[in-house]
Amino acid sequence: MSQFEQLPEAVQRQLRALSQQDGLPGEPDLLERLARNWVSKRKLVDEQIEALRMVPLEHLDSDDPRGFIGVTRSGSLVVLGPLSEGADGRWLEYASIELREDVPDIVRTDGVSLTGPARVGDPLTLSSSPVERTSELMRIAGFEPDLSAADQDRRLREAATFLTNGFLKLNQAVMAHGQAPDHFTTRSMIAYVAAKNGIPQALAKQIVDDFLTTAETGMALGERVPLGRLGRLTVAPRPPRKARLARNPRTGEEVLVPAKPERAVPRMSFSKRLRERISAVHPESIKGK
Repeated sequence: MSQFEQLPEAVQRQLRALSQQDGLPGEPDLLERLARNWVSKRKLVDEQIEALRMVPLEHLDSDDPRGFIGVTRSGSLVVLGPLSEGADGRWLEYASIELREDVPDIVRTDGVSLTGPARVGDPLTLSSSPVERTSELMRIAGFEPDLSAADQDRRLREAATFLTNGFLKLNQAVMAHGQAPDHFTTRSMIAYVAAKNGIPQALAKQIVDDFLTTAETGMALGERVPLGRLGRLTVAPRPPRKARLARNPRTGEEVLVPAKPERAVPRMSFSKRLRERISAVHPESIKGK
């Protein structure tokens, strides 16, 4: 049985409709590639939900202040921030399957409201948003009611960045006939940061360059340089090394390895949070990269 045939019938209908739109490569295996795309997205979301200690929900009332992640039957992502006291609506990050003609590919906006409950099996309806209606929700995940709005906001913004980039990469793989592009280049990451914050790419590049130069300067001065959630940069002394004889592994000939004086070397220690998050990544998803 193909992967497409293993999907729920409602998802199959959505993918069949997508496959008939103009601009898609008319190949016999298109439905199967769309199915793999959908399954990969679901896996990304499931891993992120687990990493951020979110809980599955069947529905969320429109006046419930909690933020949440939603995945639609067509394979689009919806992340809605929490409704903070005194705030004018929620922030929204939306990434479509990039094959639909009736909705934008990417939406990032503020001041969005739910016009009805978010419920598995029903479309999500929004106001003050470029996307007013999604396809039926297949999955919703939120937080326990006692988690503060600030903590929800932090976790959801982290999830939105991770999942939006992951969805974009998977979508591009479908359009590129299965060949995933190298999305995480310096240029593409700067373009993403610029778009997400509504600033010119030149300004985003200058900010990133200034940050990296400052970190490099701190290391050159022997300082411990924090990199936020990633970890910390340090400089450590490497002891001197005496000259010694070694054997060339190809020829078997003895060669003299010259002495080296004591010198400083850069090191990076990763944060506990990052190690825990990466340990949740399934090994199969990184093989061959």
